[in-house]
Parts: sequence; C-alpha cells; structure tokens
Amino acid sequence: MLRTHINPSAFIFTDDWQAYKPLRGEFLDHRVINHSAGYYVQGDVHTNTIEGFFGNLKTGMRGAYKHVSDHWIQSYLDEYAWRYNERLRGPRAMFHNLLDKAAK
Repeated sequence: MLRTHINPSAFIFTDDWQAYKPLRGEFLDHRVINHSAGYYVQGDVHTNTIEGFFGNLKTGMRGAYKHVSDHWIQSYLDEYAWRYNERLRGPRAMFHNLLDKAAK
C-alpha cells in the first residue's frame, strides 16, 4: 500500500519495526529511528509528528465514529488531517475557519 501512495522520490522516516526493512531501497531515502534501543530523535529525524497525528486520529475515530468503513475512510482521514493542520490556530480559529470554508 505504501508503494501505491508514496512517491518513490520521497524521504521516509520510520521506526525500527521489521516490516519496514524492505522499504529501504524503494524510496529516495529511508531513515530509521531505533525505538528498540531507546532512540526517539536523531538530529532532525523523528517519527513524533506522525505518531501524534495517528494518536489523535485513533482517539477521534473511537470516540466519534465507532466504525470505519472503506467507503468513508478517505473522508475521515481528510477531516483529521485538516484538524491536525489547524490545531495550532486554536479551537475558536478552527471553528471560524470551518465556517468560512463552508460558506464558500
């Protein structure tokens, strides 16, 4: 699935899960953070951003939707990507931005 949705010229960062090992030669660069050895950041390489995003996604999905169908998964992901990208503007700004977009 990764091969279908990620450009081969991408730089990808993963943890050290064994299933990611075959990806090493398939993308322009593949950096691995060795969580098993207690490493979580190495210079500017980390997986904190994606782990934070998926944590919010999973919590929201369990709390709001209960069930995820293949038909709606892209819409759910779009919603949570938007929420994640808007999070730093604050909840009031997020609400007003949503209203502005809905009015257009």
